[in-house]
Amino acid sequence: MNRLILTILALGISIGCYARTSPNTKSKYPRAEIKVSYHCHDQHLKTDAKAYVAEYQMILLANPTYSKFYNMQCEYIDSLHSTPSGKAKYRKMLDIAARKAVETGNFDAVPAAPSKIYVFKSSSDSTCTVFDTNGSSGNHFYAEAPVEMRWQINDSTKNILGYDCIIAQTDYHGRHWTVWFTPDIPIHDGPWKLSGLPGLILEASESSGQHIFTADGIEASNIEIRPVYKTKSYERVNRVDALEAQRKYLLNGDRMAMAMIQDTPDGSKIEMSDSGLNESPDTHVDFLETDYKH
Repeated sequence: MNRLILTILALGISIGCYARTSPNTKSKYPRAEIKVSYHCHDQHLKTDAKAYVAEYQMILLANPTYSKFYNMQCEYIDSLHSTPSGKAKYRKMLDIAARKAVETGNFDAVPAAPSKIYVFKSSSDSTCTVFDTNGSSGNHFYAEAPVEMRWQINDSTKNILGYDCIIAQTDYHGRHWTVWFTPDIPIHDGPWKLSGLPGLILEASESSGQHIFTADGIEASNIEIRPVYKTKSYERVNRVDALEAQRKYLLNGDRMAMAMIQDTPDGSKIEMSDSGLNESPDTHVDFLETDYKH
């Protein structure tokens, strides 16, 4: 079965390269030649400064020169917010979900994205562009020249989804990563920002175990790699500054919100107990990148 997929992928890469140079191509955006689904294990902080574990899916659409890493639920919600009719549909969905939550105590139906990050990698102009959203600064993006990841490739191998994979390791933006890549799929890409190996990365984990990506589905694809919706709503930021601001928000967000609630129009304050808020923050839990710390 994998050999059939590889044959289709090889044909797709050949056709895709021709399509990008053919004057008759009608595609407005670059097209993927492979679609990979990754199961993500993510430990993160919320504004109570305590750690939570999330398990969710991310998608990589890629061809040999361009890729997009994103969450499909996030893109769907963003698409709804991009039009008046979509906003009305989203409000209706939210209203139905809220009623169900009040009745049953189950909030699973509330339309929310487990991850709001989009990562676009382009080898043609050597850029990596990240779009994200956080509570402290809203929608933001930054573009950077991809840092060359110095991979150490070892002899260990294992099979993932029927593909023989080789182990490799690197240090990147404050974390040590161990990945498994397959030379059988000749696309030098992977989940999040990870790339630069002679084959597709199917599994990646950093040494603390807080962040893990594991491929659980691969298929040939001809999907357009579309940009984010409402690009103009994203503000350009500095990567390090954005991470610093988000970290401060997560460690102090509930206290900041409480301070705002305590302020009244006449200038007086409502006395509120913090009920032990942020007494034991899980400060060992951090972002995918930790090099923002000075």
